[in-house]
Amino acid sequence: MRAAFRTLGCKVNQVETEALLGFLKALEPEVVPLEEGADLVVINTCAVTTTAEADARKEIRRARRANPEAFIVVTGCYAELSPEAVQELGADAVVPNSCKAELPKVILEHFGLPADPITTPPNEFWGAGERGLLNSRVRAFLKVQDGCQAGCAYCIIPRLRGKERHRDYREALAEAEALLGVGVKEIVLTGVRLGSYRGHPRGLAGLVEDLRHLGAKVRLSSIEPEDTGEDLLRVLARHAPEVRPHLHLSLQTGSDRLLRLMGRRYDKAYYRALVARAYELIPGFALTTDVIAGLPTETEEEHRETLAFLEELRPTRVHAFTYTPRPKTRAAAMPQVPPEVRKRRTKELIALAQRLAEERLRPKLGSRVEVLVERVQGNLALGHTPDYYEAKLSGPARPGETVWAQVEEVEGYVLLGRVEGVKEAASLPLELPLG
Repeated sequence: MRAAFRTLGCKVNQVETEALLGFLKALEPEVVPLEEGADLVVINTCAVTTTAEADARKEIRRARRANPEAFIVVTGCYAELSPEAVQELGADAVVPNSCKAELPKVILEHFGLPADPITTPPNEFWGAGERGLLNSRVRAFLKVQDGCQAGCAYCIIPRLRGKERHRDYREALAEAEALLGVGVKEIVLTGVRLGSYRGHPRGLAGLVEDLRHLGAKVRLSSIEPEDTGEDLLRVLARHAPEVRPHLHLSLQTGSDRLLRLMGRRYDKAYYRALVARAYELIPGFALTTDVIAGLPTETEEEHRETLAFLEELRPTRVHAFTYTPRPKTRAAAMPQVPPEVRKRRTKELIALAQRLAEERLRPKLGSRVEVLVERVQGNLALGHTPDYYEAKLSGPARPGETVWAQVEEVEGYVLLGRVEGVKEAASLPLELPLG
C-alpha cells in the first residue's frame, strides 16, 4: 500500500492527519510523495481564505493527475464548505469536518479491511493523535480543543469547525505520557481556539502545569488575547524555558473601531497591557502575531494605526494576510476596501514585519542560545530556541538533545551557528518519522 498525505492549513489539521496515519496501521502504508504514484491519497484541506480554497482545488487536481488510479479522499474545511465542488474536482470520497471520525472506516472499507471498534474513535472529539504514536519524533502536537463560537465578523471557521469541544485533561495527560515514552521532548498544544480550553479545572494554565510536571517541554500554538489570563502567564513564567516563553497572540488590526466592528473581544489598551505583563513576568518572552490588511471599511489612517502599533509592540514575527470576503459572514456584506489597496497595505505590513524581525534578530549575533534539536540533515542540526527562533547548527548533535549554540550569522528568520555543548541528552533513540 503506497499512500500520500497532503495537509493544508492549521496545526489542528496536521494533528488530525497524523492521527489518521496511526489509525491506518492495518494498511501498513508506505508513505510516498504525491507525485510518486500512490494507491491512496488523503488531502486535508483549509478554507480560512479564498487563497486557501484555491490551494485546496489545486492540490485535488494535481493529485488526480499524478495518481489516476488512486482512491482519493478529501477532508477538512474545504470539504465541509464545498463538498460538491470537491467531488467534481476528482475526489472519490468527501469527508467533511463534521464526519472526520469516519475517515479510517471509509478508507479501510474501500480496501476491504474491517473497521474494528478501535479504528474509529468513540466520540466526536477526534484527531488528538490517539493513534499517531507510530511517528516517534522530537516534537509532537497534542490537540485538546476544537471548534469556535467567538463569531468574529470576518471568519468562517465557526461554520466549518462547529461548536467548541474540550478534551478531558486526564486523556490529554495519558497521551502526553505515551508521547514522552517514545522519545518526544516537546509537546505543542493545539486547538481551533486553544485559550478557551475548559477540559481542566484550571483551564489551559492547569493543563500546561500538569504537562510540565510530567517532564514535558510545552509550547502553545496560537491563542486569543482575551483568553490569556494572569494564571497562564504565571505558569509560563514559573516554568520557563521548559514551558516555552513564547505566545502567538492574534492582533488582526491596530484600530479599536475595526476591532469592535469585527467582533474582537479586546481593544488596543488591553492588548498592550497583556504584552507588557508578559514581558514583565516571563524571562526571555517572545511575541508573534498576525494582522489582516484591508478589513472592510478600513481607512488609510487605520492602516497606519496598525503599522504604528506593531512598531510599538515590536513582535519577533508578524504574519500579514490580505482580507478576502468569506460568504455568509457579516463582514462580507460590509463596504469593501478595493483589492489593489488591500494588496498594497499587505506589502507595507510585510515590509515592516521583515524590518522588525531583523532588528530583533540582530542582538542574537554572538550570543549563546539554547536549541532543541529536532532533526539532523547532512552536517546540520535543525531545531528551535525556546523563544521560537529557527536554528541551523554545525557540529555534533542528535535529535532530542537540547544543546547550547553560538550564533554566528542570521539568514532571514533563521539563526546560524555551531553547537558548543549538550545541555540535556536525548533520553531515547528516536526512529525516523514514517511520513
